Amino acid sequence: MSQERLEALQRALAQQQIQGFLVPRCDEYQNEYVPAADERLAWLTGFTGSAGLAAIAHDRTGLFVDGRYTIQAEQEIGSQPIEQRTLTPVDIGNWLSEALKEGDALGYDPRLHTELGLAPLKKRLQECGIQLRALETNPIDGIWENRPATPCGSARPHPQTFTGEDAASKRQRIAEQLRAKKQDALWLANPEVCAWLFNIRGSDIPHLPVALSMGFLYRDGTATLYLAEQATSDALRQHLGHDVEIVSDKSALFAAAERQHVQQVWADPLLTNCWTLYQLSNREIQILQERDPITGAKAVKNSVELEGSRAAHIRDGAALCEFLAELPGAVVGDNFGELEAVKLLREKREQREGFTDDSFDSISGYRGNGAIVHYRVTPESSLPMTAEGIYLIDSGGQYPDGTTDVTRTVALGDFPAPAKDHFTRVLKGHIAIASLRFPSGTCGEQIDAFARKPLWDAGLDYAHGTGHGVGSFLSVHEGPQRIGKANSNVALEAGMIVSNEPGFYLTGEYGIRIENLIFVKESAKYTGFLEFEELTLAPIDRQLIEPALLDDAELDWLNRYHQKVRDTLMPLVNEKTQAWLTAATQPIQRR
Repeated sequence: MSQERLEALQRALAQQQIQGFLVPRCDEYQNEYVPAADERLAWLTGFTGSAGLAAIAHDRTGLFVDGRYTIQAEQEIGSQPIEQRTLTPVDIGNWLSEALKEGDALGYDPRLHTELGLAPLKKRLQECGIQLRALETNPIDGIWENRPATPCGSARPHPQTFTGEDAASKRQRIAEQLRAKKQDALWLANPEVCAWLFNIRGSDIPHLPVALSMGFLYRDGTATLYLAEQATSDALRQHLGHDVEIVSDKSALFAAAERQHVQQVWADPLLTNCWTLYQLSNREIQILQERDPITGAKAVKNSVELEGSRAAHIRDGAALCEFLAELPGAVVGDNFGELEAVKLLREKREQREGFTDDSFDSISGYRGNGAIVHYRVTPESSLPMTAEGIYLIDSGGQYPDGTTDVTRTVALGDFPAPAKDHFTRVLKGHIAIASLRFPSGTCGEQIDAFARKPLWDAGLDYAHGTGHGVGSFLSVHEGPQRIGKANSNVALEAGMIVSNEPGFYLTGEYGIRIENLIFVKESAKYTGFLEFEELTLAPIDRQLIEPALLDDAELDWLNRYHQKVRDTLMPLVNEKTQAWLTAATQPIQRR
């Protein structure tokens, strides 16, 4: 953050008689990944993580990040006069109550916040006599020179051969839930919801194949959809049909709702920004704030989507294996580092049918950088890699038939002695989830401890969730399901895809994470029970495994998994990789 930018922001706030301002890392759609035009937090502070918030108050600046980004934030803000804190409502409220005084006003952009997210902060500030004030325009936009334009690429139909259900059927299925709730319309708050409902995709957001969109679905199954004029085409209009009205002005959405005599709207409080709620309230429309029914519907993949995900993971696994096979030779050469590894893996994926983009910025962490949970390599931070130490690569691809996300941790040569114990404990936790059978109705938080127990037995843990949902050619981080310590109150259902990614991180030394995508299915053995099936196919590094720490069932799981990896991928990789794959998947025998 340059001093000039901060001073310019403070002058802009003073002109509006505002003493403080909130700068979240998000856009008006509450997307995890945002267009360059919405990277206000990075522009102001230099912090590039996917979750965070800055608070400006008089002459102080606070940056709030969660446990995934603690080290990264320290490195990226450097010597700037920024106070780093934990991203919790309590910490944000405490800091602001100290930095602001009674009678001050804290401004915020209502398009970038939800009422649910602001509620704890609003209560704390009221106790201190500090006003929370919605601003009509974002002051950063007025001082950001050469700010990138908001993207408006073309929206395209996503074929039913990939979705397994046509858009008209989806609209009617969700409209039935609207009628059951006695609601006139459902607010379609973000591009992911629209992409699933209308079977459309785009390229407006990095790593997320969607077009910027929002809209209303009405109780009769018709809809109004906002898309930029440049995003539409005759092919898209034909795909959407006469029951979907397209508008190119967001204010026209609310005019359309009035023409439909909408009096009650269902809006997801996690997805709907404050500005939208103001627009509805100003029209005296009653709002039902509950989880969007589309969020749960798109989380449960149908048979076509699951088969597509299997196919995408096979191609992706072949690409990853070719990368891993070339890695030992690459690190003994000159000028090969974390950034070059990312480029090499991207090249391997680009050779596979249907690859359109990475599903997120690859986390390529060598030695101590691997201990930064969401490390993002840059030309400045990229470490040269040599034939020693431990390397972590967390990456994924977007394919029309599926989204992938996989992490492998590999030894490039000699490595610190404790790493084998740490790696095997992470592996034991991974196997515990992968092989788990559990009753229907079980939530992710109820199984999280199975992944952590081997680490807990040694007084160790990791500061992130064990698993997140994954979309079908949509977001690599998809709700509502998750596996973690925090309560989600969301039961795992057959058809849901989740990640299985326990880890361990030794600051300054190495990071360890083993991540596969798995999906929930009915147990073949017991009625009323569920279990998981693997989607990800890639060897787990045998060099880092201590067989004595694995029991017979764990060893059997590992050997069966490696057999499946070998049998499936061998015909799809080049000759060099075939030799590597044979060695990498050899059964481990009990000593």
